[in-house]
Amino acid sequence: MDADAGGVPATVRLAFAPEARLLGTIRLVVGVVARKAGMGEEGIEDLKVAVSETCAVAVGDLSRAGRLDPIEIDLVEGTDRFGVEVRDRAPAPVAAPGDPVDGEVDDRELGLALVGALVDDLKTATLEGGGNRTTFWLRRGPEGLGPGAPTDRSATGGLGLSPPDPLPPPLT
Repeated sequence: MDADAGGVPATVRLAFAPEARLLGTIRLVVGVVARKAGMGEEGIEDLKVAVSETCAVAVGDLSRAGRLDPIEIDLVEGTDRFGVEVRDRAPAPVAAPGDPVDGEVDDRELGLALVGALVDDLKTATLEGGGNRTTFWLRRGPEGLGPGAPTDRSATGGLGLSPPDPLPPPLT
């Protein structure tokens, strides 16, 4: 993948059925794409966990809703970061007996909290027509990509990295 070819970030798009047994395959594919993009091993592992946890949340939401809509993933190689967008068509949850009450954490919140600890700039949004969009990125550092990767601050007057390139607009 060459993010500099024509100034357009290289993107790999995946779609898979909301089945937990496919999460291992998704982890493998994400690892291969990240390695080809030049990520360091620590960044690759963080990315694989973050993507598979985000997808596991989507699988759970779709399963509870009885939906078979595919989960879509975009992996975007930027010049100074690696971006991920996960989309699903799970409807907003409806409270049911035994669901978490105020002050308790549900599966989605817990899963995304884990993802947030591994990545930079985690954002979630509701898709038009229903569903969820989760985006995050990992910054490129001297050892590849990874959140908080050490940077050579001397080259920028001690200010660290410049702001990252924005992810391309949502594809849906």
